[in-house]
Amino acid sequence: MATEQKVRNRYLVVVGAILIQLALGTIYSWGTITIFVSPYLSELREVTVYIFGVGLLSFAVTMIFAGKLQQKYGPKKIAILGGILIGIGLISSAFMTTFIGLLITYGIIFGAGIGFGYVCPIASAGKWFPDKRGFINGIAVAGFGAGAFVFNYVIKALVNPTNLETTDPSFVSTISQNIPVMFIVLGIIYLVLIIVGALTLSNPPEGWKPDGWTPPPASVESGISGLEFERSQTVKLPQFWILWTAFALSAMSGLMVIGSYAAFAKSVDAGENFIYAIGTSDFVLIGSLAALFNGLGRIVWGKLADIITYKKSMLIMFSTQAILMFLYFTTNMNASYFLIITCAIYFCFGGNFSLFPTATADLFGSKNLGPNYGIVFTAYGVAGFIGAVGVNLFVSIFESYLILFIVMGLMSVGSAILAYVIKPPKQR
Repeated sequence: MATEQKVRNRYLVVVGAILIQLALGTIYSWGTITIFVSPYLSELREVTVYIFGVGLLSFAVTMIFAGKLQQKYGPKKIAILGGILIGIGLISSAFMTTFIGLLITYGIIFGAGIGFGYVCPIASAGKWFPDKRGFINGIAVAGFGAGAFVFNYVIKALVNPTNLETTDPSFVSTISQNIPVMFIVLGIIYLVLIIVGALTLSNPPEGWKPDGWTPPPASVESGISGLEFERSQTVKLPQFWILWTAFALSAMSGLMVIGSYAAFAKSVDAGENFIYAIGTSDFVLIGSLAALFNGLGRIVWGKLADIITYKKSMLIMFSTQAILMFLYFTTNMNASYFLIITCAIYFCFGGNFSLFPTATADLFGSKNLGPNYGIVFTAYGVAGFIGAVGVNLFVSIFESYLILFIVMGLMSVGSAILAYVIKPPKQR
């Protein structure tokens, strides 16, 4: 009877996961925060982007330890630890007035808190929902994609309630008074969301499975091994490195669009001095819609993986993403076209975060999903840092967004090839 009660309540884990991920996903609000923080610190945005890059790197590195710790101490305790670190990182950011200070508090500490919080709901939900793993993974991390959509407006209301333009003489003096309050308020909100969400997390009894569900058979076509691998075994498998590289290439191409679409839209064709029509677009609207498509992509691609396997879903997603990348330079002809292609790329990018945990579980087993996905996710940390700080460098070297988008398209093609060749490992 007790087990039946736990089964009935397994959807509470999903609710908790969404609450946690809403707070964690605000790392993508950096694009909004940096508008205010850059003049506050008297730094160029090209410099403050390193805070975002270090945050992503800290996030991914921390997940290596978080995956093991949540398995040992339980997802609830480690998620709460993540919430406490996020609260400390943000509230202490309120007292920082230098680039280095904010790099430590917002970049390293806040990023580490995200790493501890992120893996816990994924590992917990994956064990409760082996029958619909992709779909639940998608829902569990959809909040991460949508977090920026919600909190972008909260941040602007806290820092710039009167909607002053950056050119206004009183802009810096006004926001300088509000930035410390913003960090404190956000720190409290995120801490509460994570603790409430963490209280719903638990693991099912050993050997539990949903009534009437039979695990799918292992096969090369499905990419399911039917085996359980410890992390120490997983990292020695060629399948791990194929999956890791596919994640790094796909995430890097998506992150470079996230980091460059606004600058691309405002760029000037030096030959004809032609300003792109999309330069007049409402970037707040574009960013918010793109964040929603990011969240939606996590659910849709995850559900598709349940229907046609993660392997076929990856092939379709990476191929679609490659085509969109190759087309992206042509969006200078129309603002609506630019909006549609940008949202479509975000939609594909979001799929990474439901397909890769699903692939990790199918290839290496659900029992050690937390530790194994923690190490797979380091691919995103590497991609995140390079994607965050590499766009301006790349464009300045090649003096062309066209070459940037072609390279990103080729990265996506590389991910598609790797998804095609990956096969489930066999017992050694």
